[in-house]
Amino acid sequence: MEANCKKEILVVCDCSTEMNDHMAQIISKARTLADESDHTVCALYIGEKKESTIKVISECGTDLVLFGTSCKNVGMWQYSDIITDIIKERKPQLILFQATNLGKDIAAVISTRFEAGLTADCIEILYDSKEGFLFVRAAICDSVVAQISCINCDINMGTVKEGVFEISKIDRKSDMQVLDFTVHDDQGKYGKNEICLEVQQVEQIENEININKYATVFCIGRGASSPECVEAIYLLAQKYNACVVGTRPIVEDGIIEKARQVGQSGKSISPQLYVGFGVSGASQHLVGIRNAKKIIAINRDLKAPIFEYADYSIVADVTEILDELNKMQISVV
Repeated sequence: MEANCKKEILVVCDCSTEMNDHMAQIISKARTLADESDHTVCALYIGEKKESTIKVISECGTDLVLFGTSCKNVGMWQYSDIITDIIKERKPQLILFQATNLGKDIAAVISTRFEAGLTADCIEILYDSKEGFLFVRAAICDSVVAQISCINCDINMGTVKEGVFEISKIDRKSDMQVLDFTVHDDQGKYGKNEICLEVQQVEQIENEININKYATVFCIGRGASSPECVEAIYLLAQKYNACVVGTRPIVEDGIIEKARQVGQSGKSISPQLYVGFGVSGASQHLVGIRNAKKIIAINRDLKAPIFEYADYSIVADVTEILDELNKMQISVV
C-alpha cells in the first residue's frame, strides 16, 4: 500500500456494516475538501468485494480504495491495528470516521496512539488555506456551534454524524485505483499491550431506528405535544409512510425516544419532505434539517423562526390541520 506523493484524506468505513449512505456522505465531503486543498481521497473498506460497493465508492470521488477481505468479523482492536499500519505508511493529513459506536471507539484509539486531535460528532468540515482543516460541532450543552482546529499535531481527525452531508457523484476523468489486501489473524498486536477500560454498554433502541431511510418526516414540536396531537401525527405518519421525529424538548419530556431526536444534539436528516408540527425553529434544531429538500412549517405563532427557513409556511392551529389531513383519503406508498 504505497503512499501517494500528494497529501491524503483517509475515510475509514465502519467494517461492521455493508456500504451505506453514511459512508457515501463522508466520501463525498472528503472529495470536496480534497479539491479545495489539493489532496487525494483514500477510502478504507473491509468487507465483501461487491461491484455495487466499488461503484458507489468510485462515484463519490475516491482516488484510491484499500479493499480488505477477511474470513471472519474484524474486531475493534484488530481494525485499529490495520488503520495504525496504514497511517504509518501513508501519513494522511485528515482522517474521517463514521460517528457509529465502532467508529468512535476506533477514532479514540487512533487519536491516543498518534497523539492527534480528534473532534467528535462533526456537523461540518471546512478548509482554510491558512488554518487548514476546521471542524464544526455543537458545544456547551449544545447551546453554541463551535469551530475547532487541531494544533501541534500532523493528523486531523473527526467523527462525522450521519445525514450532515449530501451524497454527490463526480464525472471521473480517470479510473479509481483499487488495492486489495487480506486481513490476517495476527493483526492485533498493538491492542494486546494497551490498557483497556471496559465500559458496560446498554443496548438502546436507537441502534434499531434508521430515521434517515424515510423520504417523508413529520416532526413534533412543543406546539404539538398534547397527547391528542401526538396520536394524530402518528396516525398520519402511518397513512403517508412517514417517520415521526421530534425536537429536543419533546425528547426531554419523554414524548418520543432519544433515537428520534433531530438537531445538534440529535441526528441530522435529509428527507425529500420535512413537516414541522408546532416546531418553533430554534437554531439547534434547524442544523439537523438543513439538508431537507422541502420544509413545511405549521405553527400558530406568526413570528416562529422556522417560517424564515421553510419553503411553505402555514399559520394555523396544528390540531385543525391534523384533523383535515387525517380526513383526506390520499395515501402514499
